[in-house]
Amino acid sequence: MIEKLTVDVPGRRVVDGLTLYVPAGRVVALAGPSGGGKSLTARSVLRLHDPAAGVRVGGRVLAGGTDVLALGRRALRELRGRRVGHAFQDAVASLNPTITVGRHLTETVRAHGGADPAATGAAALERCGLTARDVWDARPHELSGGQAQRAALAVATVLDPEILVADEITTALDPVTQAEVLDMVAAQAAERNRAVLLITHDLAAAARWADEIAVLGDGRVVEHGPSRSVLAAPRAPLTRALVDAATRVEAATGAASTPDAPPPRATRDVRRVLRGRGRTTVALDGVTFEVAAGEAVAVVGRSGSGKSTLIGTLAALDRPDTGRVLASGDDLWALPAAARRAARRDAGLVFQDALASFDPRYTVEQVVAEAAGGERVPDLLERVGLDAAFAARRPGTLSGGERQRVALARALAARPRVLLADEPTTGLDLPAQERVLALIDGLRARDGLAVVLVTHDLRVARRVAHRVVVLDAGRVVEDLPVTGLDDARHPVTRALLTASPLGANDP
Repeated sequence: MIEKLTVDVPGRRVVDGLTLYVPAGRVVALAGPSGGGKSLTARSVLRLHDPAAGVRVGGRVLAGGTDVLALGRRALRELRGRRVGHAFQDAVASLNPTITVGRHLTETVRAHGGADPAATGAAALERCGLTARDVWDARPHELSGGQAQRAALAVATVLDPEILVADEITTALDPVTQAEVLDMVAAQAAERNRAVLLITHDLAAAARWADEIAVLGDGRVVEHGPSRSVLAAPRAPLTRALVDAATRVEAATGAASTPDAPPPRATRDVRRVLRGRGRTTVALDGVTFEVAAGEAVAVVGRSGSGKSTLIGTLAALDRPDTGRVLASGDDLWALPAAARRAARRDAGLVFQDALASFDPRYTVEQVVAEAAGGERVPDLLERVGLDAAFAARRPGTLSGGERQRVALARALAARPRVLLADEPTTGLDLPAQERVLALIDGLRARDGLAVVLVTHDLRVARRVAHRVVVLDAGRVVEDLPVTGLDDARHPVTRALLTASPLGANDP
């Protein structure tokens, strides 16, 4: 039970008198736009704020009748993990990169005086759809996105807590893995009588997996009710706007250009094998791919299918074991080093986690100027829809949508011929997604950019792409126009369509 929660950050109140009840055995989704206070509310449940950062929390957070906000340090440590578990948005970042999954689990059990840590940890993995044989000795970065999220959930629930706070736990997962993870979370809530607070920006996902939805806007709950009722007949203007954004799909503007010149980026029969700690993974297996000037291609597939490896290969940051990577017809890895560096500047990169790709000590001006080849930073910010005043701010003070716009400004600073965007809308609410996608589409149509967009979200693919390339186990299993997506026949594509919260045919 959250009663009259307030959260203040320097200069403003972000959460203002929020009251929310999460019953045992039920999933309650807290949804809303970026910057509305969802994650601050989630962190308040376990008092994870840093007081040194000037965050102040008021009200009450009750766990089994105990006010979390009134506990001393020792009692708070006992409550964390044992009675309340917290699963974070970035599973890999939330785990210690230097220790194995097995050690994460056993240390958590030992810290709370649990018996038989190895057996308890293995059982937690089993409940989360993993086996100790596959992941016990792996470090977080060696796991696929779906495995990492399941492992993080196993750590959060290894002590069988009464309450689970799940903060945007599926934003970087493909639809199939997202469905599997949320099915598991909902099933455990019912089977283990666990209360689950699901933080999400995705109303469609909330309606499918949560029993109730509370919509948070400007720090207040503007609507709360049964999930299907909220989605079917939203009352608050904010809820209606979010529902409209979830169900509206606009096609890419303008036709793709298909000039006679060689494509700005292409691969020919590329194979890339990743090796480490006794593991060998074929990330790309004979991939032939190209994108033309003025064309947008969406690359989709399940977690671990090779999407991000393909982006790194196209950017000439990751050298293939065999095959060729072509830039306007030239084999990049056959070029002299200086020419290859120049060709790299023809590709602008937008990373999945924009904040992690910035130096937190830099201002926005420094972040963008580092890549600018003479173009003025204010002009670049204006180009992506940001006021020049943003130049003086630091990345940590920006919303998710603002960070992605800064990432786009940096990617465009060298005036590239191709934009390589790896999950650029992950973690953004739907209106913010639409603004970023409209910006990318406008730049493509106006400047003739070639765009390669990695995404797990088929709605995003429909919105911005002319073609969709589907990867599975490092291979291209389907390459089709976006208008033919619903008629796809490959089992992997059909599974992605079926698992999407909006179904195979988006309205």
